[in-house]
Amino acid sequence: MDMELFHELLVEIERIPATDIHTHIRADLPVAPNLSEVVLCPYIRAELETAGVGEDVFEIEGIKKGVSEAFKHFEKIENTTSFWCLTHILRDLYGLTEKPHEADIESLSKAVEQNAQNPNWVSNVLEKSNVSDVFLVCDWRKRIPEMSRPFLPTLRIDSLINEAHSSETLDALTEVTGQSVYDANELRKAIARLFESAKEAGTVAAAVSVEPATDFVPSDRNEADRVLSLILLGQKTSRDDRKMIRSYVADQVLKACADHEMPLQLMLGVRKLREGNKRIAAYEPGMIAMYADLFARHSGVKFDVFSASEQINHELAVIARLYPNVYVSGYWWHQMFPERIRSMVRERVQMLPMTKSCGFFSDARCVEWLYGRAKLARWEITYALTELVEQHYIEEGTAVRTARCYLQGNPVQIYSLSAD
Repeated sequence: MDMELFHELLVEIERIPATDIHTHIRADLPVAPNLSEVVLCPYIRAELETAGVGEDVFEIEGIKKGVSEAFKHFEKIENTTSFWCLTHILRDLYGLTEKPHEADIESLSKAVEQNAQNPNWVSNVLEKSNVSDVFLVCDWRKRIPEMSRPFLPTLRIDSLINEAHSSETLDALTEVTGQSVYDANELRKAIARLFESAKEAGTVAAAVSVEPATDFVPSDRNEADRVLSLILLGQKTSRDDRKMIRSYVADQVLKACADHEMPLQLMLGVRKLREGNKRIAAYEPGMIAMYADLFARHSGVKFDVFSASEQINHELAVIARLYPNVYVSGYWWHQMFPERIRSMVRERVQMLPMTKSCGFFSDARCVEWLYGRAKLARWEITYALTELVEQHYIEEGTAVRTARCYLQGNPVQIYSLSAD
């Protein structure tokens, strides 16, 4: 690779303000309150655990003691992308000049805790990240917390759709909206009220993660009424019953999305295992064709699709190429690694108009890790674009314009973001 060209492009791409379209950052606590939240975040902890570090290490009483014990095992994960991100976080945000060692714990702990109390720390980190807006996931069962730019809420509705057959879900919907649910029409009203309230609270998108085996069909109101009666009476429902009520709820959700011009972030390619809280990359043959039918039936909704499975990346790119209302964005979960990011960016640049993808979401739980993931995304977008310029597929100016669309322009267009 022409490293001179790479660094020229990187300088240009680092100047482009980005929008982080999916995070788990809390509006009331957007920063890491202590060192453990930075160096033992879920990504690092998962790698330490699979390297043989016992759970007892993470349960040691006292933050510094627990971190100190974990540091002894860091050499096992020095090769990983998560460790690369962590190194940049500690270096760029906290001034650490070398790889983290036990001797750094005291100074790092003090720096993290002091900065967590600094009212300017969030804006400082976002400025250093060059991130202008940050989407925060909000559970549909709870009141959307008050927030202001750069933070913007998205409505996470996993259980509303995936557990639509549960009386607990219906009870929660009644509690949140004040709308009793005793037939399909009242269910429609409750969902409409939920989205109306979300829009009034400034919500910019809905978001749902759906397992590969979950399927949807065109719903029928009479059938939905029948299944609702079974649920409310506490009677057993069949697999087809559950599919019907799930499909009815999905159709009503998408109608509400269309009514409020609210895109749906659709997250695909992850399956939860029965044992523990582990999730793997997975897919089902035919699942993308089923979603193509859903996208066609709800052509008035913008679908921004995130993939965690390499096996469906190309199929989704094909769908985004065929359907004007379908976009493919980011690199979700098990794909947020250089090899996968480069591959996804290259394929999208080659197959899709530059207006069809958002190039960054961090999935972070604090702004510090947003910084690390933003660093990674810009680096890999630059790498993929440099290769395409070198191979004479695109010109350097086109590469920069593509990056500007991915990081800045497309989130504004897809999610109808107003100027602050």
